Amino acid sequence: MGLFYKKVVKNASIGVWEINETVDELYNKVSLSEKEQSIYDSLKTISRKRHWLSYRLILPYLVKPEELSAIEYDEYGKPFLNNGVRHISVSHSGKFSALIVSPNRSVGIDIEEVDPKIFNIAHKFLSKSEVASTVEKNALQKLFVIWAAKEALYKLYGKRNLMFKDNIRIFPFSFKGYGSVQGEIYSEEFTKTFDIFYQTLEKYILVYSVDN
Repeated sequence: MGLFYKKVVKNASIGVWEINETVDELYNKVSLSEKEQSIYDSLKTISRKRHWLSYRLILPYLVKPEELSAIEYDEYGKPFLNNGVRHISVSHSGKFSALIVSPNRSVGIDIEEVDPKIFNIAHKFLSKSEVASTVEKNALQKLFVIWAAKEALYKLYGKRNLMFKDNIRIFPFSFKGYGSVQGEIYSEEFTKTFDIFYQTLEKYILVYSVDN
């Protein structure tokens, strides 16, 4: 299907790609740098290759032609455009891949397919206060917003030394299908509160944050 969704927000742009192409079809649509080709060749599964290729196809919809460049990764594995003009974050789940870009702000994005299996792992990423906040209507959807919000903040921060349960907390909110929540990264080195936005796309939850 191609570009499924596009949204422009303050200091950033977001795109979601619906993946219906085969790996060969996707590969023929992108131009990879030598480093990107090396990474692509190292991917082991068809699913991983489709996701990895597809979010590259979003870039032309979000940046100017002269700003298009290869995607590289810093020492923490955080992606960036090698021409130095854009902050980016990527995510993928099921049939969708998602990408957010910003010219001047750190960003984080996550997309998740809603699945009740998350109840089996919720104890690994929820604090006690977050557990209490999900015992109500729409508990499944709230769990996914919390999980995806923590993923987005983890990617925005970009330095890996965070534990979802201990260093990222999402403040109480009521799930409405779309909206905003607040979350906080807190550690000995860094503490900051962020606005995080979420919405549903079919049976998926899309979440993103832009550093303010």
